[in-house]
Amino acid sequence: MFDGVEHGEKQSEGGYFSWPRAMDTLLLEILREQKIKGLKDDRNFQGEAYRVAIDAINKQFKCNITKEKIVNRLKTLKDIMHLALDALKKSGISWNDTTKKIEAGPETWNELIKAKPKMKRIRDKEIPNLELLRDIYEKDRATGTKARTAKERLRQWEETNTIDEVDQLQAENVVILENLEDLHTSSQLENSSGTSSNKTLKKSSSKLSVKRKHDDINSEEKKGKNSTNPIEEGLKNVNESMAEIARALNEANKRLDRSTIRIYSSTEIYDELEKLGVPDDKLLDAANFLKTNNEKADTFFCCPERLKRQWLERNGF
Repeated sequence: MFDGVEHGEKQSEGGYFSWPRAMDTLLLEILREQKIKGLKDDRNFQGEAYRVAIDAINKQFKCNITKEKIVNRLKTLKDIMHLALDALKKSGISWNDTTKKIEAGPETWNELIKAKPKMKRIRDKEIPNLELLRDIYEKDRATGTKARTAKERLRQWEETNTIDEVDQLQAENVVILENLEDLHTSSQLENSSGTSSNKTLKKSSSKLSVKRKHDDINSEEKKGKNSTNPIEEGLKNVNESMAEIARALNEANKRLDRSTIRIYSSTEIYDELEKLGVPDDKLLDAANFLKTNNEKADTFFCCPERLKRQWLERNGF
């Protein structure tokens, strides 16, 4: 847990507003959920996301938090995250997931702090919610291929010369034929000179036509084979399409099952712990433990009711 300035936010009337670790965790968990719901733009949350966070924090911690305090706290937490991620890029530095600290030798720390004095803010300090911060904000730092602008992706599309290259770009999700028009629009918006890209649009539209013609030809060739009976051929095509749809849905469901991770909300965890009668002096620590360990939380909630108390005791609560 950060001490001093790292643990509080300056108030306009003087002094500091205290931010306990559990309040940080609750705030970030809520904002991650709001991001999943689509209430975060490229860099900022929408007003509804802040409202949900304010209501939950004030209810849970019996305080009078404001949007201004949340914004200030997030700025502090993001600064810490950026420092941590920059430090972890250096050799001789590692992350200890047990202590939630960045580990490095004294000489390495001295070199880091000499190059960037702000690094002393994270030296030997816990960063308990780094994973949550990365979930919410790390994509804002994206660079390289994933951060390509629409203009750059359109340029790659324009430089393709064969049907195979078009198919490859589609497979890599660089461009999708159905939304190519949106890509052109985004590219034009990024053009700071405001000039038209008619030549570009014509070239890309031509390639799009070639691709569609290629697909149409293949489709006609398939239809031409063994099509002596139109009704039988139609039924055959329907059956093949239904089978393909069934296979695609089955595969999608398998991928979803493998990728879906149940994340329990703070409200669910607090309600379950209070129902079990966890004493107040252990409630916050137990809740934070479950929120920062998804696998542990999953085991806890899947545990039979009669054994949940015993599970908590074995884990120190």
